[in-house]
Amino acid sequence: MAEQLKREPGLFKRLSKVPGVSALLPLLVLVIILSLTTKTFLTPDNLMNVLRQAAIYAIMATGMTFVLLTGGVDLSQGSVLALCSVTCCMALNATGNMWIAILVAVATGAVIGFINGTAVAYIKLPPFIMTLGSLYMVRGFTLYITKSTQVSFRGQDAFRFIGQGSLLGIPFPVYVFILVGILAMVFLTYTATGRNIFAVGSNRVSAQLSGVKVNKITVLVYTLSASCVGVAAVVYLARLTAAQPTAGESYEMEAIAAAVVGGTSQAGGEGGVLGSLIGAVIIAVIRNGLVLLGVGSYFTKIVVGLIIVLAVALDVTRRRFAVNK
Repeated sequence: MAEQLKREPGLFKRLSKVPGVSALLPLLVLVIILSLTTKTFLTPDNLMNVLRQAAIYAIMATGMTFVLLTGGVDLSQGSVLALCSVTCCMALNATGNMWIAILVAVATGAVIGFINGTAVAYIKLPPFIMTLGSLYMVRGFTLYITKSTQVSFRGQDAFRFIGQGSLLGIPFPVYVFILVGILAMVFLTYTATGRNIFAVGSNRVSAQLSGVKVNKITVLVYTLSASCVGVAAVVYLARLTAAQPTAGESYEMEAIAAAVVGGTSQAGGEGGVLGSLIGAVIIAVIRNGLVLLGVGSYFTKIVVGLIIVLAVALDVTRRRFAVNK
């Protein structure tokens, strides 16, 4: 027994070093509070609904994590979600093949991400300005090609299953965001390119002097970010069966909030996908809890905004203390 107690601190210490694990604590606190203040939060149907809602945020937050790790930001995600869902729906109606439609959605996102990354890397536009401009341009283009009307599809039960189906009692979108998260974690942890992403965020100049192709890494992370949005758009469309040109408004803020709450530093170089996935669940739990408590939807925006500010403030404070030590 004594030997087990001696080993436990080492185990906990190792677990605490896993990026994102610390986000489990606020999630646990939220679950306890909502289970005590509401009657329906812990019901299986409501928990599955929370996970289904978290799926889109989690997939987008995974993409956002790549960008934030390099010290950048992608404000165009919400608009890209709308365009990808529209192109996916159009391809689905035109071909009747869901795999082609999925490929079109992801490719649409990848092209926009590539353009954003190229402008940031080679033209040296600030990420905030470039992706803010993309936010408006992509949204305007989406409204133009749809003539400001929604695009819907009929039938396609297999495609609809992606957003509405369940497997072993768990919503299928949950499997999608877990798969995306696992692939992203493996990429960041076990590949040289993944380690270079952290290097660029930690110190761009040092990374370049060490032989890291910083510009190519920058283009890559924005391409990955928008590609993840393309995957999220597929889940979004499959769930709603209609693509709205106004869809995804402020979703980029949800993705940023999820990533930052999950421990990814807005200054770059620190964080991970696991924390972003947990952060996305936290955001979904907060939204669901406020609805169950009968709080107005406007208050949800206040809470999410406050979460972003507090998370960044904590990160800045932590870094300041680390420098002063």
